[in-house]
Amino acid sequence: MDDENFDVIIIGSGMGGLGAGLKLQSENPKLKTLILEQHNIPGGYVNGFKRKGYYFDSGAEGLVYCGEGQAFRMVLDKFGVDQEYISIDPVETMQFPNRKIIMHANGEKYISELIKNFPNEQDEIRSFFRVIESIQEEFLSVVKGKFDPSFRELIKIVLTCPTLRKYATKSFDYLLTKFITNVELRDILSVYCLWLGVSSKKIKATLAAVVFFSPYYQGHYYPKGGMLAFANNLAKAYTANGGEVRYKTKTKKIIIENGKAVGVQLEDETLIKGKWIVSNSDIQKTTFDLIGEEKLSEKYIEYISGLEKSVTGFAVFLGLDIHLDNYPSHIAYNIKAESYLERIAKGNYNPEEVLIRIPDKIDPSLRNEKGSALTFLTFAPYYLDETWGTSGEKDQKERYTEIKEKYTERLIQIAEKVIPDLSKHIVYKDSATPLTFERYTLNSQGAWYGVRKGQKRPKQQTPIKNLLLAGGNTQGAGVPSCFFSGIKAGERILKKLKKK
Repeated sequence: MDDENFDVIIIGSGMGGLGAGLKLQSENPKLKTLILEQHNIPGGYVNGFKRKGYYFDSGAEGLVYCGEGQAFRMVLDKFGVDQEYISIDPVETMQFPNRKIIMHANGEKYISELIKNFPNEQDEIRSFFRVIESIQEEFLSVVKGKFDPSFRELIKIVLTCPTLRKYATKSFDYLLTKFITNVELRDILSVYCLWLGVSSKKIKATLAAVVFFSPYYQGHYYPKGGMLAFANNLAKAYTANGGEVRYKTKTKKIIIENGKAVGVQLEDETLIKGKWIVSNSDIQKTTFDLIGEEKLSEKYIEYISGLEKSVTGFAVFLGLDIHLDNYPSHIAYNIKAESYLERIAKGNYNPEEVLIRIPDKIDPSLRNEKGSALTFLTFAPYYLDETWGTSGEKDQKERYTEIKEKYTERLIQIAEKVIPDLSKHIVYKDSATPLTFERYTLNSQGAWYGVRKGQKRPKQQTPIKNLLLAGGNTQGAGVPSCFFSGIKAGERILKKLKKK
């Protein structure tokens, strides 16, 4: 190896990688840490881009626990992240052919909105939300501003929190069906199962109560300047504390000697030594490409090979010649989460629904004088039409473009049920398939949330000594979850270093 040495090398500048770097450098600025990022900007799925003056978020489009005094915000402030946060209210407007539900960032207002639309279910709605509120209050009283409870706090939850204890082993579907008889109302209440990409049957009732309903009680937030600004501000705080980021730098191999990670080899064959390695990369790519099967046991290889990836999706980005000032920033059209997720799981992509995002409606600093920027989001199968037309005898680029255009036009047609004559005002248009997400983030199958929820996730400590994992593959989906997985990795390293 050459003479370049680091205490910690972090592969990937997604939320897990930045969380690890910020924890390490803020706790010990004398450490020499390096983040290697194959893209030219940080953030992974927490990102954005500009085209012809229009700004688009390319993945995440909201943050939980970022209000004053809330868990994620407190940690970011502690790390010196200079970021303003804008409240998203309403959190979502759910629109159906026969009704519209405004999901206020206020629990009582949201309950009143549901009762207005479902007056015969008033008692059920109030009983359901009493349980939700009780679970949230019990959880927050124990963790006290932190995001992730310690083992001791989990024991306290079991001993002192009766509602949490009662529903700890129950599914969200159990909670919904126990209190809500109206199927349409259950569809509305389960909309944020989309945040994890699995059915309410596969999500714990307590997790749903704490996370899915937090926007109505703790608020939902948007970083001023968009997700690109948020990622850049995290990276700035990291480098301000002495860390280093190298962009357009792809890791080829993790160097392992006698079962211990000792450095990395870059794609250009450069070797860099590191006492610790944190991989925020995709778990399959970490295992098979960066480590190599020959370095791991058959049992571990079989386990990683058997992990299923989460959902991925298709996105459309539009620049308009008009401003959509009379529309809310977050619109969910015709979303019926359970049947939607079931169709996608079966590989059926015939969109009947769409999520519509208008970032300049939240943040005026993103406003383009020409008109509004729009993003459409839908789940979509990775394996579709011979993987989006990239295999087979026909010209691959031509077939891929045809399929992209087909589904782009389909989503525009659906969106016109919300925004009439939309197609007449498009001056910029682009789209992203699962293959696009795979190319830019290096996540296998373009997975949005790492491995599918409901499986045993890989532990942070890999079978290789001094090699840790971070990100959605080990902690779970969501911006805070991925970020705090990086913090945990950093804490492990700091503890080990203190012992020496």
